[in-house]
Amino acid sequence: MHIANYYKPRSADKSARNDIKRTGESKRLRLGAMAKILSFFKRHYKRVLIYALFAALFAASLMIGAVTDVNFEALFRGDGRVWSIMINSRLPRTLAVVLAASGLSVAGLIMQAVSRNKFTSPSTSGTINAASLGMLIAYIALGAMPPIIQTAFAFAFALVSTLLFTSVINRLKIREVVYIPLIGMMYGGLISAASTAIAYRFEALQILNSFGLGNFARVGNFTIIYIITVPLILSVIFSTRFAIIGMGEDFSKNLGVNYNRVVFFGLVIIALVSASSFVAVGGLPFIGLIIPNMTTSFYGDNIKKSIVDIMLFGADFVLVCDILSRLVIFPFEISASLTISVVGGIIFMIYLIGGLRHGKAKAR
Repeated sequence: MHIANYYKPRSADKSARNDIKRTGESKRLRLGAMAKILSFFKRHYKRVLIYALFAALFAASLMIGAVTDVNFEALFRGDGRVWSIMINSRLPRTLAVVLAASGLSVAGLIMQAVSRNKFTSPSTSGTINAASLGMLIAYIALGAMPPIIQTAFAFAFALVSTLLFTSVINRLKIREVVYIPLIGMMYGGLISAASTAIAYRFEALQILNSFGLGNFARVGNFTIIYIITVPLILSVIFSTRFAIIGMGEDFSKNLGVNYNRVVFFGLVIIALVSASSFVAVGGLPFIGLIIPNMTTSFYGDNIKKSIVDIMLFGADFVLVCDILSRLVIFPFEISASLTISVVGGIIFMIYLIGGLRHGKAKAR
């Protein structure tokens, strides 16, 4: 009896110690999980912020419009009118913004890798101007036609123009950072002048001016923009090769990469993205120029690791500009290309001045 009474408290103490030990282990596990989460956020906080900003801007774009009673509450309630507006207008518009911005951002990234110059893009190398010329020729030759035919003409002209521009700059001995985009702007200006002369000759100036107006205020007219998903997927798959050709032809050949084939494939992607986005939403300046520079300043020049972030960052930028365009004179809206031109022009000047300073410091 005395022995039993002697061992009871020892057993109770042991159970209490085990409970304390399990509590301590559970606390350590929770602290370890929190430490891992904090460590992950510390390493990838920029990417997390871009993703969170994208989700917030995507939702805001769906909710903003002339019809003010479109909201999540009405959607959850199953309001048929609200769902019709969302499916037929708001969602196609927002998806068009995301796809056009992502595609042009990646096209600019590939063009900068091909030309090995941070200030080249479809809008500063004549690609967009050539797409506009292709649409004009198609209109003059065939009249009104489906968007897919317009895209085919725009793609053909954009590809030929980009091939010509790339072959010219690869033969130039001058490699200063600002000369290549200046040559590209002059080249694009020549194409625009030819387009204006042809439009004037065939009395199609109004049609030509309507091509270049970047605007997302269209209902049910964004089907051609979904073509961009194909080059976006291919860009992710071949991102490593695009990074390699950005280091030069000799370096690419040493690594066993067919330089000319990859360059041509990249130019096809650039032309297809430029043509489909131009036909669907019009001209959107500066996206392919400033978005790759802004993203690589955060993540470096590793295309494979940053290509998805470039897509989302470009989408964030255009979503912000599009929302501003809808809010400035609400319930009316201004052209998204105007807002993008103002904001993008300021950012481009900042990067251009920074490039000139860097070039002068390097010369010294």
